[in-house]
Amino acid sequence: MDVHPLKALLQLQLGSDSYAVLHLPYILSALTAQSLLPSEHSTKWTARVNSLLQSKSPDARWAGLCLAHKTSVLSKSTMIECAQSWIGVALPVLSVREFIAMSAPTSSFPTKKKEPLPIMSASVRLLRVIFSAATDVPEFQRQVSTPNVSKFTAALIPLAEKHADTELQTLVLSTLALIIPLYPTLHRSLHSALSALSLGFLNGNPFKPPNLLLTRTASRLYAVLHFTGGKVERVPQPPPATEEPLISIPLNVDRLRCSVLVLCDLLKTTTHRPVQVPLGPLTKFALVLLSCKSDQKVDRHIDPTVRAMETAVTPQIWKMACDLITCLATCVAHHLSSSLARIVTCIAFQLEQRLTSSERSSFLDTLHVILEKCHPLHSTVIVNRLARAIVPLISVVLAKEPDARESDGDEVFNISRDVVCPTVDEGNALLSAFAVVRLVLQNPNLSPAMQSILCRIVLSVQLVLPQMSSASLSADPKLHPLLLQQVQNLSVELGAGSTCGMSRSLGLIVGASLGDSDLHRDLEVLLHPRLPPLVRSMPYIESLSLFRAEESQEESEMRRSLGLVPSSTPDVMIPEPSASPTAPRITNATPPRTIQSPSVTPAAEMPAAVLPPPLPRSTPEISTRDDRNIETVAVPVAPLPTRTVNPTPTVEIDMPAFVEEEEKNEEMPAIDLGSDSDSDL
Repeated sequence: MDVHPLKALLQLQLGSDSYAVLHLPYILSALTAQSLLPSEHSTKWTARVNSLLQSKSPDARWAGLCLAHKTSVLSKSTMIECAQSWIGVALPVLSVREFIAMSAPTSSFPTKKKEPLPIMSASVRLLRVIFSAATDVPEFQRQVSTPNVSKFTAALIPLAEKHADTELQTLVLSTLALIIPLYPTLHRSLHSALSALSLGFLNGNPFKPPNLLLTRTASRLYAVLHFTGGKVERVPQPPPATEEPLISIPLNVDRLRCSVLVLCDLLKTTTHRPVQVPLGPLTKFALVLLSCKSDQKVDRHIDPTVRAMETAVTPQIWKMACDLITCLATCVAHHLSSSLARIVTCIAFQLEQRLTSSERSSFLDTLHVILEKCHPLHSTVIVNRLARAIVPLISVVLAKEPDARESDGDEVFNISRDVVCPTVDEGNALLSAFAVVRLVLQNPNLSPAMQSILCRIVLSVQLVLPQMSSASLSADPKLHPLLLQQVQNLSVELGAGSTCGMSRSLGLIVGASLGDSDLHRDLEVLLHPRLPPLVRSMPYIESLSLFRAEESQEESEMRRSLGLVPSSTPDVMIPEPSASPTAPRITNATPPRTIQSPSVTPAAEMPAAVLPPPLPRSTPEISTRDDRNIETVAVPVAPLPTRTVNPTPTVEIDMPAFVEEEEKNEEMPAIDLGSDSDSDL
C-alpha cells in the first residue's frame, strides 16, 4: 500500500521544527499539485504549517512562510481556505518591523527584536500570491483582498524606501507593479507616494554602478501608475549640484538610461483607452542619440579628461538609442516608416565606422527589427548603402579558412590559427548580419549589381561552412550549426524566387529540408511555385555572373569599391604575338584588378547533379582591404580550368562554384564569302 506524500512528509521531514528547517529544500521539491488535492491529510498539513508560522523560532517561522507560499501556488482551494489566517501572520511582519515578543516580561528574550530579512522576503512573496491568484473569485476579493491590499501596499512603500537590501527592494517594486493593475481603485490615494517611490530609483546615482535589475523594476512600476487614474508625467529633475565632470557625466548618463527605460516601458504597457504617442519627438530624440559621435569637433576649449570621459560613454548612448528605436518599431510598427530613411541612414553610417563587436551587434539587431516591422525602404541609394556596409560583415567567414598547407585534422592541433568569431558578441553580430541580408534582398529597390554580389557571397558561405570546422568558426560549438542553418535557409529562399531557379535547386531544397521542420512548406513551394504569389523580385539564374568575363561594368566597379579585389592571381597562359600562333609562352601577366567576390549563382539555384566538390587544399587566397579600415577578406577560389587544344587564356572562376562540363573544342568552319546571298544581286 502506497503511503500518501503528505503523510510521509508529516511523519518524517516535519516531525519537529528543526527537521522542518533542515529538510525544507526537499519538502518544497517533493510537493506537487496532486499531493495537495483534498484528502484526510490536508487538515493535518495546514495545521502543521500554521504551527510553524506561530513558532517562536525565526527559522521555523521562515520555513512556515515558505511552505505556505508553496501550498498557495500549488493548491488554490487550500490558499483560499487559509488565506485569512496567513495574512494575519505575514502582514504584521511588514507593517511593524519591530514587534513585541510573545514571551513573558521576565523572560531572558529581549522585549523587541527585528525580523530577519528572509522572513520579510518570504512574507512579501506569500502575500503577493494570495492577492493575485484568486482574482476570479468575487467573494474572496470582497472579504479578503479588498480590506487588506491597501494595507499591504502602504507597508511596502516605506519598506522599499528605507531598507538597504537591493534584493528586497527589487521584490517590493515588482510586487507593487503586479498588484496595482489588479486593484487600481484601491491605489488611487497612494498615487503620489508610489510615483515618488519609483522616481527615487530613476534619478541616477553617480557614486556607484547602477543596479540594472532594480532600475528596470522601478521603471515597470512607474509605467503602471496610470491605472490608478492619475496623470503619469516625468517630473523635471533639478540640475546636478556640482559641475564636476567626474560627477555630472556619470549622473547624466545614468539619468538618460533611466529615461530610455521609462519610455520603453510606457510604450509597452497596456491601456484601456486610446493614447496618442508623440512619435515625432520620440524619433527626433532617438536620432540625436544615434547620431552622437565621439570625434565630433567643437569650437570651445575642452579638457582632455572630460573629452575622454565623453568618448567612453558614447557607446552607451548608442545602445540606448538602439533600445529606444527597437521599442518604437515593435510598438508602433509601420507608423515609424516615415522616419525609416533617416534611421537607416544613421545606422548605415555607424556600421561603416570602426566598431566593437557588441556595438555592431546592437546596430544590426535594431536594423533587423525596423526592417521587419516597417514598410520597405523606398530609396535605392539608402538600400544600396546599407548593403555595402553589410558586405564586409558577412564575407568575414570566407576570410578565416584553415591553412591550405594543413592536412585533414591538423587544424585541431594548430593553436595559433585564427578564429572567425573569437567572442560571443562577434558570433551574434554575424548571425544578425545574415538576418539583415535576408531582409535587404527582399527589398525591390536593391540594385541588380548589389543583389548579385549579396547572392554570390551567400552561396560562397554556403559552400565554405560545411567544410569549416566548428572550432575554426567560433569557440562556441552552437554557432556553426545555427549559422549553417540560417545561410542554408537563405539560399533556399533565393532558389525559390523563380521557377527556373527552383528547377535547378532541387537537390539543395531537399537536402536543406531533411533537417528542417518546414519540409512540407518547401516541398509545397516546389510543387506549386505560383502559390503563394511572390511579393518580391528575386534574381534569375541567368542574371548572376559566373565568370569575370560575364560581369557588367557596374558590378565590377561596385565590388572593387567594396574592397573585394584580388591581391594576386596565378600565372595565365597568354599567346605570344608572333607569326606562329601555336608557340605560346608563360608570362607573369598582371590582369586588371577586378573583383573576386563570389561570382556564382545562389546555392539554391544549383543543379542537384552538379553540386560543387570539396575545396582543394591548395586554394589561393584573395586578400582585400576596404578603404574604411575593413578587415582583410581572404576568399577561396576554385582552381583554374585548363584547355590543351588552343593556346588561349584560361577563364578564371572567382569563387567555389560548380564547374559545368566543358564543350568539346571544335574548329570553326570556314566561311565561303562567295555563297553570300547578296553576291547574286
